[in-house]
Amino acid sequence: LVVTGVALVPAGAASPAAPPATRTPVPAAPASAPPPGLEPAVLGESPTPAISSVAARASRSSGPAKAPAPTYFVSAAGNDANPGTSAGSPFRTLQRAADLAGPGDIVAVMNGTYTEPRKGSNVLTIKRSGRPGAPITFTAYPGHHPVLNPKTAWNGISVYGASHIVIKNLEVKGNNAALSLADAERSSSKTDPTYNTNCISVEKNRESGAYSHHVDIIGNLVHDCPGGGISAIEADHVNIISNHVHSNSWYTVYGSSGISVLTPRDTDGGDPRTYKIRISGNRVHDNETKVKWEGCQCYSDGNGIIVDTTKGDPQRSRPAYGGRILVANNISYDNGGSGIHAFKSQHVDIVHNTAYLNGRSTRIKTPYANIFAHDSTDVRLLDNIAYAHPGQATNSASRNVDVTYDYNIYFGGKAPETKGPHDIIADPKLIAPGTGANADFRLRKGSPAIGSGIPFPAVTTDFTGAARKAGAPDRGAYGFGAGAAAPTAGGESQMPGQMRPDAAGGSGGETGADTAGGSSTETGAAGDEGSGLTAQGGSEPLAHTGGSDPVLPLGIGAGVLVAGAGLLVLVRRRRS
Repeated sequence: LVVTGVALVPAGAASPAAPPATRTPVPAAPASAPPPGLEPAVLGESPTPAISSVAARASRSSGPAKAPAPTYFVSAAGNDANPGTSAGSPFRTLQRAADLAGPGDIVAVMNGTYTEPRKGSNVLTIKRSGRPGAPITFTAYPGHHPVLNPKTAWNGISVYGASHIVIKNLEVKGNNAALSLADAERSSSKTDPTYNTNCISVEKNRESGAYSHHVDIIGNLVHDCPGGGISAIEADHVNIISNHVHSNSWYTVYGSSGISVLTPRDTDGGDPRTYKIRISGNRVHDNETKVKWEGCQCYSDGNGIIVDTTKGDPQRSRPAYGGRILVANNISYDNGGSGIHAFKSQHVDIVHNTAYLNGRSTRIKTPYANIFAHDSTDVRLLDNIAYAHPGQATNSASRNVDVTYDYNIYFGGKAPETKGPHDIIADPKLIAPGTGANADFRLRKGSPAIGSGIPFPAVTTDFTGAARKAGAPDRGAYGFGAGAAAPTAGGESQMPGQMRPDAAGGSGGETGADTAGGSSTETGAAGDEGSGLTAQGGSEPLAHTGGSDPVLPLGIGAGVLVAGAGLLVLVRRRRS
């Protein structure tokens, strides 16, 4: 797994998003004050919100309760000379509304297709900030299905050094259908946005130096951008929740992915016991890099979800990130790189996810595993299902320290490089797994995932929002008997029951697990040479985040990875 690079843009131009067994103590349950719209979970004495409470609130908020009236309206049939304060006199462009919106304002986007005003700009650049409890919200007008369609833009949406922002229920559709691999291989360059367009980017304002923070990206349909899908680079307090992200990263010269968090920054101090970034309830597939990354002239990334370089990179003036990151209840399948992984990162919990037949790229020298950590520390991978291609890696023990694998199910690939005492190698018995539109990753009767997991207080509902059973939960993103969840359509209903906070903000969450006994199988760290992972230099520096080792409250014993002496040959790159 690698880091991806971001292209620098000439002054005055819109910035492109960076394409971007020993036993170990595990972090104590993270705790933080919940952002507006998130309820604290009832978990011991911690005030941190659990996914279940957030889902419940989201469900209640979708009921008959009256929503605040939008402040600004935008329509493809509007006019920027209009007042923009009613549905009858809307603005024409999103940018006009964004340049006026302030704390607490809602920008309601009506039907139509919205494109960038000129090559190299963005469809929407958000520079103005909300405030705690009063975010600026960009959302579809009720009953409407607007489409942001960047064609020669660097980004569909760029949150550029802004804070307290909510982006929800929108569709961002890139221009892949009009592009070809042959043209991309011949014409793509790091200075041309045509083949490097990102759908949604959260990034630093390079002019002012301001970092974006408290940004919620909720219930959007994000697809067909030649660059990254959703990326957060040098940002803090970001929630990426209930989005459907597919068919991105095909033609970029940067190593981008479906969803990526790269070199986050602590804007208010960092605590490895506190969740500040959450990636939850997303459906991510068909993301793949088909063009060589310009930094190494090699293929890499195109992952479903990646947490990238959070340990700090002094050589590139990127400090360690002190907060904790939760990756939970996601379904990631048929991506070119990994399904989900942490690369050169720490303070990450990857819990209750389902990954299926990732590592599909035939261009990457060594296919990535489904769910794993590489060159990381203080990472917990629990209650996941990883269904691999025959002969491919299921997880990784490469250069990890204090990385815990346990209560996972592996099937279809090579034997795990490291195996926790409660990990299982067996067919998870999914209803109708596949790579098509009708793939169904729910559990069938008799699945070994049913009732065999370990409780994790921060994750008390499943992908659909159904409550996880008390006691031993089901492994994977779905609980047994869960109803089918329709993919997020953008502008319409979101995937049911997912974390959908109404206001931007970092959310805390408790992490924990029961004591896990049994014997563990330890494996030495594999060398990077054989890992297929290349750290890339990119056109911009990478950041690593650090932090301390949180401790798993209930003392989970698992396959904990010891640092290996394998040689790592990295070509760093930025991930989008």
